[in-house]
Amino acid sequence: MAGILYILLQARTYINSHDIRGFVRPSIDWLMKQQFPSGNFPSSLHSSSGDRLVQWCHGAPGFIPLCILAYQVFEDERYLKIAIQCGDLIWQRGLCAKGYSLCHGVSGNAYAFLQLYQVLKKPVYLHRAGCFMEWCAVERQGTELHRPDRPASLFEGLLGRIYLVEDIINPQKALFPGLCL
Repeated sequence: MAGILYILLQARTYINSHDIRGFVRPSIDWLMKQQFPSGNFPSSLHSSSGDRLVQWCHGAPGFIPLCILAYQVFEDERYLKIAIQCGDLIWQRGLCAKGYSLCHGVSGNAYAFLQLYQVLKKPVYLHRAGCFMEWCAVERQGTELHRPDRPASLFEGLLGRIYLVEDIINPQKALFPGLCL
């Protein structure tokens, strides 16, 4: 849902402003109420994984782009505060056990820090992104507990790590692959 709402906000010039205020924003607000006390979000409603998954496709990292864009569109600080909470949670929980990928792994979580850096301009977020990127760049035996089903794909494999390395060179222009119009 976070990704769908993000795309709808990105396409707001093509959507009636009444629909943005009447449907999209209330949906975002409802989604924000699903946040766990830890700052994480459930992977789905009534999920059996609970407050465990912290990866771009499930949990806090995937909410950061939505919260940042909602903050920019609606000029409501509460969305930015949620994005910051999500970033702090990612750092506290550490590296994903699933590996290096954009979707389920450390590369995707590094983009959350890059997005926070772009908005807040605080070096701590660039440092955190760099720490995660460094872990991805130096592949260590036994650290990837979940081998990707598609090791050559952008979201599960090596290509996502390469994309991150390229983006971190110019962090102000970094864009998570596939999330921009």
